[in-house]
Amino acid sequence: MKVLIVEDELLESAALVRILETRYSGKFSPILTARDGEQAVELALREKPALILMDINLPALSGVEAAHKIVQQLPDIKLIMVSAYSDYEHLRQSMRNHAVDYIVKPYSVETLCEAVNRVLMEQPENELYGRAAVVEQVKKYLQEHYAEDVTLQQVASRVNLDKSYLGRIFWEVSGVTVMGYLKEVRLTHAKEQLLRGRPAAEVAIATGFGDPAYFSRYFKQTVGCTPTQYRKDTQT
Repeated sequence: MKVLIVEDELLESAALVRILETRYSGKFSPILTARDGEQAVELALREKPALILMDINLPALSGVEAAHKIVQQLPDIKLIMVSAYSDYEHLRQSMRNHAVDYIVKPYSVETLCEAVNRVLMEQPENELYGRAAVVEQVKKYLQEHYAEDVTLQQVASRVNLDKSYLGRIFWEVSGVTVMGYLKEVRLTHAKEQLLRGRPAAEVAIATGFGDPAYFSRYFKQTVGCTPTQYRKDTQT
């Protein structure tokens, strides 16, 4: 996903590049930079980035003016306006240019990432960061790591999202919680291993349930019989 950072302060620009490279590990490529509004318009119209992080206080052409020129030619582009100004007029002008978010300096890394994540979630469903695609990425991770001690925070970190936000979109797309889906995956593998004759206690450990007593209770509650009964019933 191509992104353009428009910031006249070199240190600020470099910091934004580092944040995107660190938090999103190769998912933004290339990361373009511009030092003023005129250069921003030129780069945007030529490179057509999916996302622009635009400072408002720029030389040559203000961020608001540059955003207006860009949106006229690229109406679907996503803009995050960054400014030291917190007044209503700058916010209103930014919203008129269809900015997705307005961040006031100084801001935290988490504040920036929350804004970027909102843009990523609005991408079409068939693109890398569409909601359905993120859910599929999470499902694939859980299917591969079901035997491990997986936490919601670990899963959220894999897709660079806040765990509460991930939990909400996972539920909205799939109708089950992240950890609920993990239990479903574990249960499927547990059934397969029981059918191969493996003892229930070993299956509990091998499929990530951990405590055999908890595994037995959960299995009976979900399936309607104990793991041992399930194995015997399917073999007769």
